[in-house]
Amino acid sequence: MTTLDDPSLYTIGWIAALPIERAAATALLDDRHSPPKGFEQHPTDTNSYTWGRIGAHNIVIASLPAGIYGTTSAATTASSLLSSLPQVKIGLLVGIGGAVARPDRDRDIRLGDVVISQPQATDGGVVQYDLGKAKLHDAWERKGSLNMPPQVLLSALGNLQAEHEISPSKIPDILQAMGTANPRMVTTKNNAPSFAHQGSDNDRLFMSTYDHEGGSTCATCDATKEIQREKRDTTEPEIHYGIIASGNKLIKDAATRDKVASMIGEDCICFEMEAAGLMNHFPCLVIRGICDYADSHKNDRWQRYASATAAAYAKELLDYVPAKQLQATQRAIDVLKSIGDDVKNIQSVTTNVKDDVQGVHAVLLDIDQKATLRRLEPEVAIGASFNSRAENKEATCLPGTRIDLLQEISSWATNPDAGSIFWLMGPKGTGKSTIARTVAQSWENHLGASFFFQRGETDRGNLSKFFSTIAAELTEREPAIAKYIKAAATDRQREPRKAHFSVGDATEGNAKIRRSFYREKFHKLVLKPLEMVAPALRTKMPVVIVVDGLNECEPEEDIKIVVNLFSHAAAMESLQLKIFLTSNPRMRIRLGIKNDENVNHELNHHRMPTDGKDISFYMDHEMADIREKYNNRSTDGQKLAENWPGADRVESLVKLAAPLFVSAATMCRFIAEGRGGTPDERLQWILDCQGCGSTSPQLTAAYIPVLHNLYRTIPDERQQKRRERFRNIVGPLIILVEPLSRSSLARLLDVSQDEVDDEIDMLRPVLDIPSSITAPVRLLHRSFSNYLLDHKQCADMSFWIDGREAHKRVASDCLRVMDCLRRDICGTKAIRANRSTVGQRRIDSCIPPEVQYACVYWVYHVQNAGYDADLCEEAHSFLKSHRLHWMEALGLLGKGCEVARHITTLQSVFANRDDQLSEFLNRFMSFAAAVGDVLDTSPLQIYTARSGA
Repeated sequence: MTTLDDPSLYTIGWIAALPIERAAATALLDDRHSPPKGFEQHPTDTNSYTWGRIGAHNIVIASLPAGIYGTTSAATTASSLLSSLPQVKIGLLVGIGGAVARPDRDRDIRLGDVVISQPQATDGGVVQYDLGKAKLHDAWERKGSLNMPPQVLLSALGNLQAEHEISPSKIPDILQAMGTANPRMVTTKNNAPSFAHQGSDNDRLFMSTYDHEGGSTCATCDATKEIQREKRDTTEPEIHYGIIASGNKLIKDAATRDKVASMIGEDCICFEMEAAGLMNHFPCLVIRGICDYADSHKNDRWQRYASATAAAYAKELLDYVPAKQLQATQRAIDVLKSIGDDVKNIQSVTTNVKDDVQGVHAVLLDIDQKATLRRLEPEVAIGASFNSRAENKEATCLPGTRIDLLQEISSWATNPDAGSIFWLMGPKGTGKSTIARTVAQSWENHLGASFFFQRGETDRGNLSKFFSTIAAELTEREPAIAKYIKAAATDRQREPRKAHFSVGDATEGNAKIRRSFYREKFHKLVLKPLEMVAPALRTKMPVVIVVDGLNECEPEEDIKIVVNLFSHAAAMESLQLKIFLTSNPRMRIRLGIKNDENVNHELNHHRMPTDGKDISFYMDHEMADIREKYNNRSTDGQKLAENWPGADRVESLVKLAAPLFVSAATMCRFIAEGRGGTPDERLQWILDCQGCGSTSPQLTAAYIPVLHNLYRTIPDERQQKRRERFRNIVGPLIILVEPLSRSSLARLLDVSQDEVDDEIDMLRPVLDIPSSITAPVRLLHRSFSNYLLDHKQCADMSFWIDGREAHKRVASDCLRVMDCLRRDICGTKAIRANRSTVGQRRIDSCIPPEVQYACVYWVYHVQNAGYDADLCEEAHSFLKSHRLHWMEALGLLGKGCEVARHITTLQSVFANRDDQLSEFLNRFMSFAAAVGDVLDTSPLQIYTARSGA
């Protein structure tokens, strides 16, 4: 057999799910090859390959593991192929499918015919039918979209369609040549079907209302129930173009077939099980030979012939793909990267109109859904779900990485006998959240809910809104559950105020109350409603819930509550819950959580991989992307070499970063986006930091080059002043509980907008800095904050941030900006004005973001600053002048119930330090308790009860 000199000469990847599909593809090769010289299969790639040539194109063929089907397995196969063969330009998915035959509507599709995924209107040619949501009156809402086939294949498709208008398809000639070269394939042996046409008498289409009578054939089926179709003049296959429906469920029921097809539209012509897993992971065209009608009469008789007709069409199509044009086509793996970038850009743009779209979307929601979501809205943690604005910006796994782990998770999710809880543990920065987002995205059609904890953020750093957020997402995703959650939410609102529990009361003495409170909340809002709709959810089982960053939840004791509650729920067989959790490795041991029979014993101890294989693949991909983008905007004399940066330097970067993905990602962002120098110079600056001492060498290798770059061009005599500005701006920024925009941060810190912009602009590798000055600036990873605040980690003490001093600075700034508070700040002039009638827009215009932040969090910063005499005096002065104004503001912000907790915190900070202040706080606490019932509803009424305040 021929052996090519380089794996990069193979430009087309051909995916065949079944062995018979692979056999047909192999038989149609013009020339079979041995594996090319220098081919090294990626360590995570378990595919087996067939190599060969069709016409002018070199092709590599891969199939799914024997006996394993579906979109996830197909995605894994394609991703593995691209990890080992990154030079592949386009893909073909060729095999069999079930037809949506509509002979009465000019869709007379027969067994053995060929169907091709062709974009129609806004659809890319493939629609995932189990990734949608049922709406009122049997309407169906598409959730997500799949990519179109590559342009070079669509051009070839158009040319071939034009040719077929002039002359017949070459499929019959190709099949005849295949039979002549491989007579065994077309010879019937032991009554087993061959790759030849199976006879028109064996092609029977029955009415949708008539089910199969039983047996391996339709010999006993009622002929009067058969749909009479006009006899064709020839057995040669016909070709059809339209939408192919893809999903993980095998469709073998006519009623289901027709219902789903009607939801998708008239252009739906075929059902199959792999394409949806490929379109966003492997730019390809889908070609299917029809082997059945996706009904109860389906059998295996036509599968081999249908495999052959699909492969023959693919071979004919490749004659219309110019080899030179294909060589100039972007690599498949680069197309995926650019699509990911485009999606992020689109998401960024659409967030500006999201509020308007929500108004239109709300009209379509079920009445119970709307009512339930409205009741739950104040208790939903903003940004906690995987597809929220905050999480949407974050990455999912790069194709070709984490293959083994994702496959293991997929097997766990689909195996009813596996443990109900998959607990993934790994150190900070190893990519657990990226995997959690990937799992949530991959299993979105089975997703019940998701919650991504984030320490420090009020709503996402504790359990205060955890269960209500889970309930809201369940309501959004499953309308049937809405009325049960609505009833529970209504009951909770009717409870006496004293029965409600604030996370601020989570003290050690209240541990038993806290456990009881959350247990009841979980049972009423989540568990009981799920039980009520369990029978209706059978087709969606399993229901997957993703919870990321358990160790980010405070206080720690509450983590044990979550695990115990989910373990209890997972034990209920009727629910078929699958819970995916992530945390650091010490969490389970530190909390004394024992193995549970519902936590798969083997998977419970699953650790993140610690080798550098995936990081190496990631680095190779990112460096190629950096090189291409830099060269596209550079003149010839400045371009990076084709082999830049070289295998040795990439290996050095991998050694510096492994096993922390966050370090690898930060290095790549710095090399790509860092200010000053070229990518090659910035890469070298990273390598030059290898000797820096730290208890965290991986983070030092990532963060110190970014920090040193701040002052690389600053003269020595000015550096001290710049470092002081760094501490005054970046110090507060990294300890904020909630992120603020650049403009709000400047007003809070009382510095100019230019100073803030100048200081953080060079920190883009570690900060998410939106172009809008009113959008929040976020840390890309919490480890950057931890690094600067920990003198043992921070390798350059000139960048170390004293946490207490930073909190003191922010607390003082909060007290300063709250000086603007006054009575009736929103100008309602109505003492009984209800907060809901004031309106959020008016509140936001009257209380700027930095003032809202100060009202809610100044006590938190005072607490973390520790006792300070000056700060004590400032706090006392503020409260004497503005305590009622502050209470009013908190009431308008829906935080009035937290006043008592804030006072308790202040009492603990200033205890036995200032007698006057202590006495003042005691009186203030009595007053807050007296007016607590009206504060969150009619804040202005506190002024009529000011006696004792």
